[in-house]
Amino acid sequence: MNATFTLRLKAFNRALAVLDLPEHVAIWKDQAPLIFTAKKSEAAVMTAALAEAAKKLEAESGGLTDEKQREETELEEAAFILSQALLLWLRDQNQESEAAEVAFSKSAWEDLRETQLLAKSQRVIDLVTGVTNGTRAEAAAAYGITAEELMKLKKERMDFALIVSEPGVAQSLRKALNKSLRPAFALVEMKFKELDSLILQYGKTPVGKAMIHTWSDARTQKGLNAAKDPKKPGAPAKPA
Repeated sequence: MNATFTLRLKAFNRALAVLDLPEHVAIWKDQAPLIFTAKKSEAAVMTAALAEAAKKLEAESGGLTDEKQREETELEEAAFILSQALLLWLRDQNQESEAAEVAFSKSAWEDLRETQLLAKSQRVIDLVTGVTNGTRAEAAAAYGITAEELMKLKKERMDFALIVSEPGVAQSLRKALNKSLRPAFALVEMKFKELDSLILQYGKTPVGKAMIHTWSDARTQKGLNAAKDPKKPGAPAKPA
């Protein structure tokens, strides 16, 4: 969930907390206009549902991130193991220039960026393909360089590429999920605007005016440092 949605959800909960203060409940609950009590209940239910949807979004996004990390690790492992066998083979064949291309430690593989990992693992695949399809395939098999191992590496690379190389898979999913929350947030905001209009009718007494002031403050606070809990307003200044 993006930062804007997070702040808006906190604002909804702040405003509800204002109404739930004991001294405020006595002002509005089952008091005219009676529709306010029903609207407040609807707002609370809608906000709770919105929070649950946001929680699900975080879980789904986190799951995708975990999958990406797992596939990346599996590709690094497979590429490292096969490249080590290939490195030894190439050196024994006095192919030093090709050997230099795959002379990577495990940590070096792990430090590669996504596009670098895909490119480097593809180079290993290309070199191994040349060996396993050539006249020395049987000799190379003694080093563990086989068509079977090549297929395993190809699969790991393809699995990782599906997450990384396809046009913004992870980013697209997050964007789509955030987009689906936008109309939900709009509906909840409309419900709170109804409360904004109705709450004004409770301003006929000092305590009612104080509640409206606190409500308005909770509804308009912005930014990451907005107060988490509603505060009672100080005594209003006396007119000059």
